[in-house]
Order: sequence, then C-alpha cells, then structure tokens
Amino acid sequence: MDTTAEQISARTAAAWTVALAILGGFTGYAWDGPFLAVTCALSLGGGGAVGTILSRRRMIETIREGQGKAAALGYADGIADMMVLGISAYRAAVFPLSGPDAVDAAERVARRKAAYRLTAADGLPHRIREAAAAALAAIDDRRDEEARSAMEDLMKAVQEQRRAA
Repeated sequence: MDTTAEQISARTAAAWTVALAILGGFTGYAWDGPFLAVTCALSLGGGGAVGTILSRRRMIETIREGQGKAAALGYADGIADMMVLGISAYRAAVFPLSGPDAVDAAERVARRKAAYRLTAADGLPHRIREAAAAALAAIDDRRDEEARSAMEDLMKAVQEQRRAA
C-alpha cells in the first residue's frame, strides 16, 4: 500500500466523500423518499469533495510533518542503540572477563575507533552524547567501576529518549 502523503490524502478524501454521500442518501430517503435521497446524497457528497479538495494542502503538510518526525525519532533511536552496542564492545575489549591479556591491542583500538565514530553520528541528542562521552572517558582511563556506572547512565539516557518520543 502506498503511504505517500498524496495517496493518504486522496484515500481520506474519497472515504469522507463516500461516507457523506451515504449519510445524505439515508437521511433523504428517511425524510421524503428516493428523490430527496439522491438530492441529499449528491449535495452532501459534493460538499464533502469540495471541502477535502480545499483542505488538501494542509492535510498533506500535516502528514509529511508527522512522517518526518517519526523518521527522525526512529533514526535517533537506532543510532543510540548502535552507539550503546559499540561502546559496550569497546568496554568488553578493555575489561575482558578472561583477563587483561585476552584481547590484543589492535582489536582494542579497532573497537575504540568504532565506538567514537558511533558517538559522533548526527542525530543524537546532546544528553546522550554527554553520557557517551563520560562512558568513553572512563573506559579510556581504565576505571572499571566508573565505566560500569557511566554505561548504566548512558542506557538510562537512551531509554528516557525513547520514552519521551
């Protein structure tokens, strides 16, 4: 199904026109029979069609605005989730569970670069960037407890952003 603003507007206009024509037909038939039913159906249906044509531009703008907001929020949520995963992978490389020599320096550097690139992505709110910077600083300085706390703060910030949307 096509979900462009123009198609949504056209389908909405058609639905209102048909609904008003049917309502006019039933009302006219109840009042005076078939002739008034046709007259009322044509007048209400025509009025609905004219009204939707006149309000079409505003309706399309509203639909496009809503689609733009949804796309921006979805992008920010996706980037924030990827950033948390990237920073978590970097943290796991700096503080491996199987000992300090379990991850070689090249992998640690690669994960660090990936985490910093994800943190620099466009579309992230300032609050999430601050929390990510604090987590990266703690990981870079090899402070495990502070890194754990900063990661929890980062995850809370991402969840709050998602709830605010």
